[in-house]
Amino acid sequence: MRTKRWRIIGVTGSVLALVSLLAAATAFSDPVAPATVTAPAAPASKGMTALDAAAKAHKYLFVFFYAGQDAHTGDMNGVFQAAMAKMTDRANGAAINLADPAEKPLVDKYGVSRAPMPFVLAIAPNGAATRGFPTQWEENQLQQAFVSPCTAKCMKVIQDRRMILLCVQNGRTQSNAAAMQGVNEFKADPQYAAGTEVVTLDPADQAETCFLQALQVDPQTTTAVTLLVTPPGSPVARFVGAVTKDEIIAKIKAAQASCGPGCSCHH
Repeated sequence: MRTKRWRIIGVTGSVLALVSLLAAATAFSDPVAPATVTAPAAPASKGMTALDAAAKAHKYLFVFFYAGQDAHTGDMNGVFQAAMAKMTDRANGAAINLADPAEKPLVDKYGVSRAPMPFVLAIAPNGAATRGFPTQWEENQLQQAFVSPCTAKCMKVIQDRRMILLCVQNGRTQSNAAAMQGVNEFKADPQYAAGTEVVTLDPADQAETCFLQALQVDPQTTTAVTLLVTPPGSPVARFVGAVTKDEIIAKIKAAQASCGPGCSCHH
């Protein structure tokens, strides 16, 4: 059964809770046509084109999904357009009819087919869905969909259903090499390599202050901190200073045992 990924809409609290938008990309392919038949070209997806253009411009894309032309949809589109007019330096906008067959790639990619309409989805330049707004919203709410670069990176990893080893360190923190040695040895293990992404975060980066607060990591930390985060976005372990491959594996196995067979910790 497919995960109803739109259920995370409106999540508040820890920034990492937002990472639970499990929007794993879906591959699309058509059957091979017989050699004697020329298959008609698939209609261009306005949504996918807009997504690509926003990524190339290093902007967010706000997508207004709708399934009808009633008065409420018109009102919400007005709010959407007013908000977009104030965010042109950071974001592009697109309106997508959920029933348009040409938009199936975008609809399926972000799992919004069962979302209550109208619906706005905010997508970071790296393709991570950062926030969803169902049915009704205000301008200022849409403006809250922007997240820090590292938050977006972590959200994308989780949405791709991979684990994160988040390495919080910089030139002022101690035990950097000892921490990275364990991380790199773990990442080199064939059993975990494909399902793990290593992300580094400078605790002195002011753009990441809110993310660090959500992670409960002191921006003034003097020692390297390594966090293990597994889908759907839950930090399952924190290592201060040196960490070994075996210690990381032990935490993963403990998390798997606690959530039972078939949970998202199992890779």
